[in-house]
Amino acid sequence: MLLRILLTKAPLLLATFIGPYLGAAQKAEVLRKGTYEKEECLTLGDLAGYTQEVQNKVGLYGGWRHQRLEATGFFRVEKTSGRWWAVDPEGYPLLSIGINSVSPEDGGPESSANRDTLAWAKGATGRLRKYGFNTAGSWSSADVIRELDRPIAYCLRWNISSHYRNDRKKRHAATGDHPVLYPFDPEFESFCEQLFEDARTTSEDPWLLGHFSDNELPFREKGIVELYLSHPKDDPNHLAAFKFLKDRKVKKAGWKEDRDFLELVVDTYYRKVASALKKNDPNHLYLGTRFHGKALHSEQIFVAAGRHADVISVNYYHRWTPEKERIENWSTQAGKPILITEWYAMAEDSDLPVEGFGAGFPVRTQADRAKFYQHFSLGLLQIPSCIGWHWFKYRDSHNNAGIIDEESEPYDILWESMGEINQRAYSLVHHFDHQRENKKD
Repeated sequence: MLLRILLTKAPLLLATFIGPYLGAAQKAEVLRKGTYEKEECLTLGDLAGYTQEVQNKVGLYGGWRHQRLEATGFFRVEKTSGRWWAVDPEGYPLLSIGINSVSPEDGGPESSANRDTLAWAKGATGRLRKYGFNTAGSWSSADVIRELDRPIAYCLRWNISSHYRNDRKKRHAATGDHPVLYPFDPEFESFCEQLFEDARTTSEDPWLLGHFSDNELPFREKGIVELYLSHPKDDPNHLAAFKFLKDRKVKKAGWKEDRDFLELVVDTYYRKVASALKKNDPNHLYLGTRFHGKALHSEQIFVAAGRHADVISVNYYHRWTPEKERIENWSTQAGKPILITEWYAMAEDSDLPVEGFGAGFPVRTQADRAKFYQHFSLGLLQIPSCIGWHWFKYRDSHNNAGIIDEESEPYDILWESMGEINQRAYSLVHHFDHQRENKKD
């Protein structure tokens, strides 16, 4: 294995990460407050009892041909034998292994299909597929990718909240004064329906994984009732919060009121968005809004979103090792699977700024990024509620988040490390599930 040849083996155990059936751990250098510290991480070569076989039974969309579930012609989700899966249009269980912002050098997600962009997309998606990726995540050039003779699964993002906020300012001058949403407006659902009319264009496309309605919305619990009450008294936000307190027969919001009102906000937003989306595209997954940050501490966002979304998407930062119990709890609260939609590390040897230049981990070298990818993805593969991950992102810009640099040159050691995991993801799931079942016995 390339990674084992290039990296020095460390003799330490990390049994708390994946369990007693793993061997020695590697170490990566992570920059914290100006000083590099060594973080333990496990790579493919550290798995005791794993045969390291590359999976060769993969369908057209990247699903695992080891078993077949109901085929609907579109992506969907299903829980079977204790594990959640995305299910591809052919009916094969799938882990969505993707990269965000897959776009040409001189364009962005709005790039249109022409001879040059199609040539780029053919090469880019071909290389991604070769290294075991099967999804172009958010901010990718969907209009180009879907025109290929052999596309890759892609996602759409709609920016509902920013579009609606701009429209709302015409009626309510205080719009934007506070970090809140506006789902209580009587016009909100019809606005969503009108915006989602464009979703009809791709409603019959089997390569579309699903829709993100927004990204990293301000779903924060503490003080949320007061934020809504801070709007003018004739504003629907103020009226909703006032009615909420009146119905509960309290004059001032405490932590319970904040908790329950946040659930009401999230439920109202997700219900109206999901209804509007499904009216225009009943075939594809609603992937949610990419929860992040302090919002992840609130159980209510998962409970409320799970009533309406098909998948709970999470931008998952500031954790070197996936928190298995926490992610499983998110899924239990929502009753839906979890898709990790952002995570990354950036390296100093790229000559791009690292510390303080993004949410990903700043590390010393590309080899450290390679180790982090294996460590983190191996952790996610053990979590039965996780149906995949999307690395942020495809190309470097202001920092070294990309898997290619600004000149479109790949970071080879990172690609090789990613491919080693991606190409074995299903056999690794089989390995981890078998270990878990044996542990129960």
